[in-house]
Amino acid sequence: MKTNLLSKLTKNLALKIISVVIAIVIWYVVVDFNDPIETESYSVRIEVTNESYISNGKQIYRIADEYKTVTVYIKGNRSKLKRVQSGNIKVTADLTQIVDLERDPVTVPLQASCPGFSMSDITLSRATIPIVIENVASQEFPVTVTTGDTSPGKDYEVGVLTSNPDRVTINGPESIVNQIESVVAKIDVTGMTQDGIKSAELKLYDKNQVEIEESTIKDHLTFDGGVPDINVKVELWKKRSGVKLSVAYSGTPADGYQITEITTSPTEITVAGDENAFSILAEQNNTISIPADRVSVEGAKADLSMEVELSDLLPADLKLSSTMKDSVMVYVTVLPNGSREFSLDVEDIRTENLASDLAVSYDQSEFKIRVKGSDSALNMLDLSQVTAVIDLKGKSIGDYTVPVKITLPAGYQLVDEVNITIHLKEKPEVIKAGEQ
Repeated sequence: MKTNLLSKLTKNLALKIISVVIAIVIWYVVVDFNDPIETESYSVRIEVTNESYISNGKQIYRIADEYKTVTVYIKGNRSKLKRVQSGNIKVTADLTQIVDLERDPVTVPLQASCPGFSMSDITLSRATIPIVIENVASQEFPVTVTTGDTSPGKDYEVGVLTSNPDRVTINGPESIVNQIESVVAKIDVTGMTQDGIKSAELKLYDKNQVEIEESTIKDHLTFDGGVPDINVKVELWKKRSGVKLSVAYSGTPADGYQITEITTSPTEITVAGDENAFSILAEQNNTISIPADRVSVEGAKADLSMEVELSDLLPADLKLSSTMKDSVMVYVTVLPNGSREFSLDVEDIRTENLASDLAVSYDQSEFKIRVKGSDSALNMLDLSQVTAVIDLKGKSIGDYTVPVKITLPAGYQLVDEVNITIHLKEKPEVIKAGEQ
């Protein structure tokens, strides 16, 4: 029975499909011929008229973004609605129709029209919109130039950026103007290798450093003289690496202690500047000096470290390369009188109780020991007679900071205990001869 039913359904299948298609076409033709009444919706931007009724030089109106458009419903024959687009529809808010100017916010009635349709055929999603009336504010802002994340060509840095104009006056509602924190001219210096003038994109930021939307600027703010075309003169500086640092210090360490060494990290810096700045730098032996008032050793009994800002120590027309941090670390070695610091190779450290399947490695090639003795003895210390041992009993794969047992020749004394960081790893498998 199922076979007979399936046979009947599939018999003349093509003819049956054509019949269905013809039926659908006939239905659409009949519907179009009858031209039924339907309702369509359109999103339309509201046009404000008679703005001078409020905008009198002292006050101005403001409409929130969510009230700048309205949904328009139009009822009519399908054939007429097919020809309607949002651009054919006009919705106006006439400010002279405000009923009560003392309300806050005030409301303005909306009126809509569309060619070929009567007022009775048109309805709106809202009959009125609220507007806020407030005082006009005017404020002058300096223009700050930024290159964003763009960079000039190799061996160049952005030196001096000069904006024209360098200040702008912005007018608009108090609530918006008072939010503005900065006016920024954004330029792209990608790949530049010579000075030039760049056209800038103007951006406004509020007090939370959030960019003010373009629609807000367009709808509510004006600039004296119109929206300015910002042009930025870009002066490029060349980079110079290998600039040394010299450090002076103030104060004296505690009684019985001495300053034996002062180092910096990094030891050298990279700067950018014009030719005149480089000439002056050459006269200073290609060295930037850190003055004594930045490094105090007063009363020190142990090593000191401090961060020193460099940007305000550089001469005019010279700045740190963008690849450099704005500061350097200064390290001051403080030792008891009659002692000295020596460096030993980590390869000279002897290991005890290291598991046979493990290998040890270090983060550094050298480590330091501090030794006390007479001046003559310290001058004669033979480092080959110094032994360094670490005990790795019970330690498995991992990272450890372990004490280093230092044994000195007679007549010498170790000032500080020594610790070192080690890494224990499994030994690589030994490849047997002939094995691939």
